[in-house]
Amino acid sequence: MTLCIAAICDDRNRTDPKIVLCADMERTAEGIGASEIEDKLGFVKHGWPTLVAGTISRANELINVYAGYFKDHEGEINEFNLIDHLRLPAHNQKEKLVEEYLRQTYAFDRAYFYGSGGSSLPETFVSAVTENISRIKLDGSLLVAGFINETDFDSGDISPRPFLGVIDETTDVSGSQEYVRLEYEFAAIGSGQYTALSSLYRREQDSTNSLRRTLYKVYEANRLSEKVPGVGEEYIAMYILYSDGRVEELTTEGYKYLRDLYKKFGPQKIDSKKFLNKREFFKALDISAKTLKRPPSPMPDQSELL
Repeated sequence: MTLCIAAICDDRNRTDPKIVLCADMERTAEGIGASEIEDKLGFVKHGWPTLVAGTISRANELINVYAGYFKDHEGEINEFNLIDHLRLPAHNQKEKLVEEYLRQTYAFDRAYFYGSGGSSLPETFVSAVTENISRIKLDGSLLVAGFINETDFDSGDISPRPFLGVIDETTDVSGSQEYVRLEYEFAAIGSGQYTALSSLYRREQDSTNSLRRTLYKVYEANRLSEKVPGVGEEYIAMYILYSDGRVEELTTEGYKYLRDLYKKFGPQKIDSKKFLNKREFFKALDISAKTLKRPPSPMPDQSELL
C-alpha cells in the first residue's frame, strides 16, 4: 500500500517532453506497523525508471523479472510492440507464482497439473486447485516511465515519445486480466491512486502542460492522498525524467517551494463563521409534484407458466 504518480509534460511542444515522477516512502508490515523508510524508485533498463507499490518484496521481485527480460530483448522493442514486451514479463512472473504455489502446496509442478495430472486427479480436486490458481495475484505493481523512438510517417523524422507502462492488477476491475496497459498522460498506482487521479483530472492535467505546472499538480495530488490508509504523510520523493535518459531529483529548495504553493493553492481551512444559512435557501418539498415509482411486480411462479 502506497502511492506512486507519474505525469508527462512537454509545454505544448515548446520544450522536449519530460516525465514527472512522485512516490511516498511508506512501508507497511501488516499487523506490525509502518514507517516511511522505503525508496520506491528502481530501473528496469537504462532511462526507464520504475516506481513500485503493493507488497514490496513481490514488487522488487517483479522489477527484477522486467529488468532481466529487457536485458535479453532490448533490441527487439519498438513503438509497435512495446505493449507486448510489457505484458510478457508479467505473464512470466504469474506462471512462476503458480509454479511456486503448486510445488509448495501439492509437490507437483505446472507441467504435471496441466498435463497428465489433469486427467488422473479427481475432478473436484482439479476444479478446486484451478479456482485457487485463478486467485493468485502478482501482489506487486509497477509504474514504468520511459521514452521510445517514434516515427512521424509524414516527415519520416524519428523522435523520442514518452510513455507510462502500468502493471497493476488492482485496477483490473473488469476481470479481463488486462492488467498491463500504456498511458500517455498520467498514471498512478497504490492504495492512494484513486484520490490522486481524481485530483489530476480535476486540475485538468495534460501532457501539454509545462514542467512547473505539472510538478505542482503531481505534488498536490500526492498531498491530497495523504489521509488514504497506507499512504505516507511526511516524506515523498520527486524526480524528472528527460528524453535522453537523465533523471534529476527535486532538491530541498524545490520541496520547500512546492509546499509554499500548496499552502496557497491547496485546500484551505474552513471558517464556518463566513458561511450563510438563510431561510430563503430552502423550501418545503412538494411531494405531489414528484413521480412516485412503484416497486417492481414479483415474477410469476415458473410452474404457472407451464
